[in-house]
Amino acid sequence: MKAHPFLTVNLVSGLTGSGKSSTARASGAATVGLSGADQDAIAMAIAHNHGRSEVMLELHPSAGPLEVAIAVLAAANDGTPFPELRRLRLGSFVSVLDASRFWRDIRSDALAPLPPVACASHGEHDRTVADALVEQIEWASVVVINKTDLADQGECADLRDFVRLLNPASHVIFARHGHSAISPWLPPREDMLAWLQQSPGWIRQLNGEGLLASSTSGLRCAVYRDPRPFHPGRLAAFLAKHSDEAGEILRSRGLFRLATRPYVVGSWNSAGPTIAFEPTSMGSHDPQSPWGQEIAFFGVSLDATRLTRNLNACLLTDQEFIGGPMYWSTLADPFPSWDLGHT
Repeated sequence: MKAHPFLTVNLVSGLTGSGKSSTARASGAATVGLSGADQDAIAMAIAHNHGRSEVMLELHPSAGPLEVAIAVLAAANDGTPFPELRRLRLGSFVSVLDASRFWRDIRSDALAPLPPVACASHGEHDRTVADALVEQIEWASVVVINKTDLADQGECADLRDFVRLLNPASHVIFARHGHSAISPWLPPREDMLAWLQQSPGWIRQLNGEGLLASSTSGLRCAVYRDPRPFHPGRLAAFLAKHSDEAGEILRSRGLFRLATRPYVVGSWNSAGPTIAFEPTSMGSHDPQSPWGQEIAFFGVSLDATRLTRNLNACLLTDQEFIGGPMYWSTLADPFPSWDLGHT
């Protein structure tokens, strides 16, 4: 059999029971199940499929599409004993969603499955089911809304609109048992990874490039900006008591500043009911770094005016602001400290 000049490697993500195996098989390509993002296992799986035109790597729910994609590229460039790995390209990043239980899962704070085999790349396990779903949507070139026969049309339409908010560049199709009347497979882009890095809806919304700001069913996005830093005590009170007053927030992502940590640009990241704050590697005075807050909120029946008013109440007052960093450092800060050694 004549070998193809290159092998297209597609990634298929989805929670257990979403139908990702059925979707992968429906493509007609060779399918390989992965338990994690181990580079050696990925290299072996790809090498065993040398001579084919494409392969589907079926990801375990514990593995993020981005980390597997990076491992695929690393396997092709680190001098492995498989020279054929140098002739591959990343194809579609496919995420399979279960329409019958998506809205229950996105509102869950349950932990996502652990990898079946211990992996050094998985540290402390705090990734939730909602985190996994959001990651699978935002890092997808193709989103398959599966099991549409088990959900009503309204739920399916809402899910389609939610996907378009979180990732407006993705190709969305409906399917039953992993099969659709429309082929989900698209020609690979020249640099799929670089394209996907600009695809998440929160990035597009913050850049003023959002293609969809709201839907007829009440799903919408609201962008919050302000140059002043947050008062940590008031922000903690907002998150604990007032975050749902302006509607249900299902996803929020962006950059922010705490007054007690004025020289660090923080990452704001929520999925479902959980939120995580981490330091970024952005320089405090970098031209690309925001002075204050740049956060995109996605949810149901969001009242942008009220959300803005509630978040404004968390900022430093004018009198507090002119006190400067020396005064800000005296404010109580209830948030966990940041490990700045890994930013």
